[in-house]
Amino acid sequence: MPPPLRLSAATVQEALDRADARHWTRNPPRSPRARLAFLLRQAGGDQTALATRLDVPVRDLDSLRTVRRPSEEDPVQQAVERDIIRLWQPRVRHRAHTTILHNNGQMMVSFRAWLGFTATAGSSDDPRLRFLTLSLQAPYIERLFAARHRNASEDELRRILSDALGACYFHRTRPAHTAETVTLDRIDCLEFYY
Repeated sequence: MPPPLRLSAATVQEALDRADARHWTRNPPRSPRARLAFLLRQAGGDQTALATRLDVPVRDLDSLRTVRRPSEEDPVQQAVERDIIRLWQPRVRHRAHTTILHNNGQMMVSFRAWLGFTATAGSSDDPRLRFLTLSLQAPYIERLFAARHRNASEDELRRILSDALGACYFHRTRPAHTAETVTLDRIDCLEFYY
């Protein structure tokens, strides 16, 4: 049996996928063989295409057919787990996102990362390690979901999250007319709640 899902991630993409996993109505395949079969169906049966998408050698995918207890640290197993989480129950994911957006839902983000900002007045704060939990505002939630649905790059997702953090982190401590550019680097852990 594979280890339980980790809930925190080091990328925005993976953190959104892991938050979506809380809305699943059924569990994904558990055994390495069943997981591989599911991913191969998603790739149209093309093992080479699947290996390319996971960025692993084809022979390593073959080894999943015989392994009984995969190691949590195995990079192939981690790549398979990330892809399963990304692809499992897409309709449930879209329905959860739609419900959240139509009901003026909340999205909390908790992270430990290097966060800094530059303000228009010329002041700045060099990035430093911060551990924060913040509530994101509605337009940014919609932008994150829309970008994730179209498989946007990690850079784009990180820019949207940086904008969202700037809007919610500085809204009480800075004048409304001051525009900050927030940088979010070297994410240690990131978790969304919705």
